[in-house]
Amino acid sequence: MILLRQLFKSKRGSTIVIISYVFLALISMIIIAIGIARSRTVQSWSEVSGKLWGKAILSEYDKYLLHDYGIMAFQSNDIDVVKRLNVYSKYSFEDKLRVSLGTPSANLDQYRMSDLNNFRKSIRDSLLYESAKSVLDGSNRNVRSDVKNLNVSIDESKNTTAESKDKSVYGKRIIGNKYVIETLPSRGEKNNFNIKRISGMISNNNASDKLSSKALGKISEMAFIVNKFNSHLKTCSDKETFFANEYEYIVKGNLDDNKNFESCKKSIFLIRNALNLAALSKDPEKMELIAAVSEVISPGPGAIVIQGIIMESWAALEAREDVKALLDNKRIPFIKKKGEWKVSLESVLGDEKFSEKIDEESRKIMNENSEQLKEMSKTESFVENMSGQNYEEYLLLMMLTTPKDLRTRRIMDLIQINMKYRYYDDFNFDEYNCGVRFNLKINGKSYEVDDSYK
Repeated sequence: MILLRQLFKSKRGSTIVIISYVFLALISMIIIAIGIARSRTVQSWSEVSGKLWGKAILSEYDKYLLHDYGIMAFQSNDIDVVKRLNVYSKYSFEDKLRVSLGTPSANLDQYRMSDLNNFRKSIRDSLLYESAKSVLDGSNRNVRSDVKNLNVSIDESKNTTAESKDKSVYGKRIIGNKYVIETLPSRGEKNNFNIKRISGMISNNNASDKLSSKALGKISEMAFIVNKFNSHLKTCSDKETFFANEYEYIVKGNLDDNKNFESCKKSIFLIRNALNLAALSKDPEKMELIAAVSEVISPGPGAIVIQGIIMESWAALEAREDVKALLDNKRIPFIKKKGEWKVSLESVLGDEKFSEKIDEESRKIMNENSEQLKEMSKTESFVENMSGQNYEEYLLLMMLTTPKDLRTRRIMDLIQINMKYRYYDDFNFDEYNCGVRFNLKINGKSYEVDDSYK
């Protein structure tokens, strides 16, 4: 104190004291500035590191899933993400800038690929407009060279599971593994096939427009199906698939590959039968001919019954020919016009099943008047129509009538089945994510990172 008084009493001493105070203030300011700079450095470093770590996690996408289906997703869970963050943070911050690290947390629920909205976004992202447009015209689809082999019945397929790669049973495989079945996104959910609804939709004049490339291009799932899956008749790539009939699986969802095909054939037959009946009823010439023939076979009130039997028999026989033509990769228009009928009325009257449907008296009259009926039942010659819809387009139409969520899940089923078949026995969409969200705790402050594939 005495020294300070002496210093203050002298001019020189006063100057030294003032300079000391200023110096102390400057040092304090510098220390505070260093602290703020260090805090901001840690903050900036934490923010940048968090984003970088998020990108690092996203970079671990499944390359096979991307290559085969254009879908970016990585396999992980909350616990695994936290473990990775602990490793990253320890490497980046330990013994640096006196950083205090808290326990990070992660929540991937909003990015699970098992969520239908996330999956739909992923397939939308996988289909660039130009590429989707190029495949929807069918240019990426080739007729199978082995289509005849798919129709060969093979009994040993009954014991085939998703792990089997026995090519001899291709097209006849059945998924029997309980774990594979229970983990399928669709969980074996079935849908009711409504012939009336489909036939009614087709009867509209704009039915063909719904199957145009432009229309399908607006539905990302349909574009994805055309781009990535095979049918009984055509393939989209040379990649091995567990099921041969993938289009058919999306329509029917049966775990037996061949049953899906057979069931789709039956459904197409029923659709064609209904449409042929509708076409007959709207054709005045054919209806007049049917009425005249019915009067000959069963004069009087019974002619109405015969008329109905003729119409149903004619529609069914024509439908059977339609299915054969479709499986021969030909086209059948939804509603047939004059000259597009392959089966003549003469063929209908000569069909054994038609004869079984009518009563004995009518059969007797028909036999007695066979020459007259033959002359009456001659119809116009058949001209093959190069327009119309092919086999795959009939399947696509049935897919459009399948409930949207179920259709999406069956697409996921096929991807999961093929990923198991080609690469990993344990592939499961429940374990895959299209984004990452986590929270870092550094120096008592929280830093949230939320990132996904763009």
